[in-house]
This record gives sequence, structure tokens and C-alpha cells, in this order.
Amino acid sequence: MLKGIIPMTYCFFNKNNTIDMHAMRDQISLIKKIGSQGIGCLGLATEVNKLNFLEKKKIIELVAEISNNDLPIVVTISGKNIKEYKKLIEVAQFYHASWIVFQPLLKKNTTDKDCFNFFNKIILNVDARTLVGVQNAKEYIGVGLDSAQILKLYKKFGNFRAIKGEASATLIEKEIKKYPKNLKVFNGRGGQEIVDNYLAGCSGIIPSLEGADIFIKIYKLLEQKKIDEARKMYQKILPSIVFSMQSINSLICYGKRICAYRMGMKEVHDRSPGLLPTDFGINLAKYHVKNIGKF
Repeated sequence: MLKGIIPMTYCFFNKNNTIDMHAMRDQISLIKKIGSQGIGCLGLATEVNKLNFLEKKKIIELVAEISNNDLPIVVTISGKNIKEYKKLIEVAQFYHASWIVFQPLLKKNTTDKDCFNFFNKIILNVDARTLVGVQNAKEYIGVGLDSAQILKLYKKFGNFRAIKGEASATLIEKEIKKYPKNLKVFNGRGGQEIVDNYLAGCSGIIPSLEGADIFIKIYKLLEQKKIDEARKMYQKILPSIVFSMQSINSLICYGKRICAYRMGMKEVHDRSPGLLPTDFGINLAKYHVKNIGKF
């Protein structure tokens, strides 16, 4: 079963708006090098809503090529329609994804019930041997599942055994108490409350990459029950998390720049629509890099 720190890839772009495959290779290799317990792709931090099917497919292929079966692969799947979801499921399964995480199919006026009905149908397309779950990110996308709906999916599908949450530690602790022990819960939110998430019962976190090396050290301390040491290490990176995690747009704009500068990249190009950086914001990102250090 998956556990620990599973960094989510960013999507780096060239000046001409194409995906920067060189930077993507460097990023995926780095995730492997720092001792991650897995690698995630096509999540909110990957700007998945700005990618077409072929770009999504290429990222999955690249992750599979570089991870080379050494790391469990977590693929978040979303699309413009059912057909695209099904095609991405096929790609993820072809490349032996360890866990497929579904985002809801969002349309105008999508409700929580619509999300449940969609998940209830789309999971049928996943091989029963592949772990499946949902990204329950109501705080960010406005809709999601309650614990009763999640338990219905758990009882119906033998491979529905993991959830990617995006909630505070206090909220997620209440949810975990309602679930069977083999329904694993991961949190995200850029590593916010990583220590409290662990104490709340999370199996791990799926953060963006910029602080993942530090999160891995924190996770190891937590596994050794060195809670106070873990909290001290968290306090050092917390200002950076607060800076970049104001919103998903902020994460993509500034969190990605912190990641890039820590990797040694000099330029970061943005794909619209999205938040454009200010000189002040870039200087703050560089300050946080100086404080944390390069990879």
C-alpha cells in the first residue's frame, strides 16, 4: 500500500508555450533522487486543466520512463468528457500506474451528487487490480463527496481504497475516524500541517515538489516518533508554504518558481490563463529559496 511523500509534478513550459520536456525530465529525475515514496502527475499543480490529451499522455509516458518501475506512479485523471477520461485510464494502466485518482467531470452547475454519480460510473473502467480513488478537493474546486458517499464507493468497489484530500488536519482527522482502516487517506495542500496530518492518521501527503525533500526528512522523523524534531523542521519551511499556497493559482505561479529556482532554473514561463508574477513576488520566491536552500 502506498504511503509517505509522493510529490506531484509541476508542468514547465517553454517560451513558445510548449511543454519544456528537458525541465520535466530534470524534475522527474529529482523526485526519484530525493528518496520519494512515489511520484504523482496530472494534478492541480500540473495545471492539468491547461493540457490537451496528447500533452497529458506525454507526461505519463515520461514519468513511467524515468521512474522505470522504481517508484509507484500516481496518475490523477481529469478531462473534458467521458471519452478523454477513458483514454487516459487506458494510458495510465498501460504504464502500470499504482494508483489512479479521479477528479470529477466539471460542468456548469455540477453538484456533489453529480460527482458521486460520475465516480460511480467511471470507476467501472479501471482494472479491478489497480488501486483507485478520488481527489476530494471541495475546498479548491467547490464540489466533492461527503463521508457517506465515499463509504458507498468503498463498499461497491474492492479497489477503491485511497483518497486524496485537500482539507485541514482537524477536518481530515474527523473523516478518517469514519473510514475502515484499509481506506487510506492522503492530504495535499502543499505540505501544510504535515506533522498534524500524520498524527491525524493520514498515510502520507501528495505535495508539490518545491519542499518535498524536506517533507521526506520530516516524514522519516515522524516514523521514528521524533515529533518535536519534525515540528522544528516544519517551522523552517512553513513561511514558504504560506507564501505559495494562498491559492492554486498562487501555487502554480510562485510555488513553481520556488521549485524551479531550487532546481537551478533561471527562467519560468507561464501558460495562460493564470496568475502572472510581479517583480515583488519573484523577489519573495527567491528569498524563500535562499532560506530553504537548493536541492
